[in-house]
Amino acid sequence: MNKPKIVLLIDLASLKISCEGFKKLLGEIEQKFEVASVKFYGYVAKRNRDFNEYTDAKGYYKVTAFESRRRNKLDCQQIIEGTLIGSNSTVDAVAFATGVGDIIPIISFLKQSGKYVYEIAVEESKYTYAYNELIPVNPAYLREGYASPSTHKAAPIKKQPKPVPEVKPQHTNEHLEAVKEVLSGRSILERYKRN
Repeated sequence: MNKPKIVLLIDLASLKISCEGFKKLLGEIEQKFEVASVKFYGYVAKRNRDFNEYTDAKGYYKVTAFESRRRNKLDCQQIIEGTLIGSNSTVDAVAFATGVGDIIPIISFLKQSGKYVYEIAVEESKYTYAYNELIPVNPAYLREGYASPSTHKAAPIKKQPKPVPEVKPQHTNEHLEAVKEVLSGRSILERYKRN
């Protein structure tokens, strides 16, 4: 019996998995699927150097992270690739390891295209409900120094309010007061009331 084909779209900046950890995860996935391709996003050669030889030997596609002042929550190239798979591919499933962002539109599109959609993560996210299933990542597979995401929220940092500058009363200007009176129409109304 043929296994269903799956494409893995992995944002390394979000998942922070080591190469050895990824090999173990891939072994687990291959028990159920035929992996058609693997694409890595947010790839930084220096930070992900353990992947260099492995990805070259396997022919896996890797996209370097773009220089940006602000890090996007989702990798746009990952979303574009998911869209292309939904439109043109004969694979049965797509698995995402993404940053925390609104991925529901691409999940919906892939499901409407007849694809089964998986989330690859250490633990459930706020969008897990939208996927068909979660492929759990063992926290031991993460890079050294990266703990699995915490389930409790840290206390918010209290910022000191900015001091409000003291507003000094302005000196009255007799000409300004006269203009205000004319514009208000009070002097004209009083003149008509007298007559």
